[in-house]
Amino acid sequence: MRKSFTTQPALFATHDLLDHPALSALDEIESLIDWRALEPLLPLGKGNTGRLGYPVLTLFRALLLGLWHDLSDVKLEAQLARDLMFRKFCRLELDQGVPQASTIGRFRLALEKSRRLEAVLAEINAQLSAANVILQEGRVAIVDATVIEAAQSGIRKNDPEAGSHVKVNAKGKMQAKWGYQAFVNCDEDGFIFATTMTPGNEHEIKSLTRLLDGREDMLFADSAYSSQKIRDWMAEHDIKDRVQRKGYRNRKLSPEDRARNVEIGVTRGRVEAIFGHMKRLWGMARSRFMGLARTHAQFQIAAIGWNLQKGARFRQMFG
Repeated sequence: MRKSFTTQPALFATHDLLDHPALSALDEIESLIDWRALEPLLPLGKGNTGRLGYPVLTLFRALLLGLWHDLSDVKLEAQLARDLMFRKFCRLELDQGVPQASTIGRFRLALEKSRRLEAVLAEINAQLSAANVILQEGRVAIVDATVIEAAQSGIRKNDPEAGSHVKVNAKGKMQAKWGYQAFVNCDEDGFIFATTMTPGNEHEIKSLTRLLDGREDMLFADSAYSSQKIRDWMAEHDIKDRVQRKGYRNRKLSPEDRARNVEIGVTRGRVEAIFGHMKRLWGMARSRFMGLARTHAQFQIAAIGWNLQKGARFRQMFG
């Protein structure tokens, strides 16, 4: 059995004193999707005794709030206790307790172990597509990766699942980071369709086919994905090639290829807004957790949170 997740807390439905615009800040996200469709995809929330605790949607929404406000579980617990908007979004009455940090952490771990976050993202995207918020016709796939530093960056023994990612920085010097590579497949509007994660030292090209389902019409990616094998795969799946070309010591790029790379880069660069936002505002530059699975689960939650916020903005702009 699952503890029920009421549609509207009586407190906020009956008290005019609490009818303040600040409490409506998440109403667009609230009404964006049918949240009940997510409930069967989420693991049961249990208390310390193993009995049913808080509704799973309360705990899931709490995780989203923690992401959007870059809060640790301890700070999230405190904010749930004192913030009316947080309580409203999570369906927590004023005379009701709030999930403890340990409860929130156990629910996150249950989400990770259930491996259902991919299905949750797919369900949200299906609903946004049905509402014409996400456009499916002529879908473009933009694939790119960013480095998320390990929680114990530079200390290999503390997070052995991570790897060293070496990159040339803006000054032309080699720079290494101990962590993970987080990959996304997003469309031209920036909605995320898939994610994956690898140790920082694994070559990006190995992750490409895990991000695509073959229904994309066009693939944009940087030169790290430039290979004959990938071009053959795109041709086999009738996907138009918008992968930037790579130059070699004995075969430099032609002027046509350089111009093509610049043109592709304009579209491909849109994914940088996703990574920049997640790192600056949501604390995703460095993992809070040890291990690939837990770090990827947090990145998947970030992808879900990103699509919900973007979907709400799109619906406001385009009605």
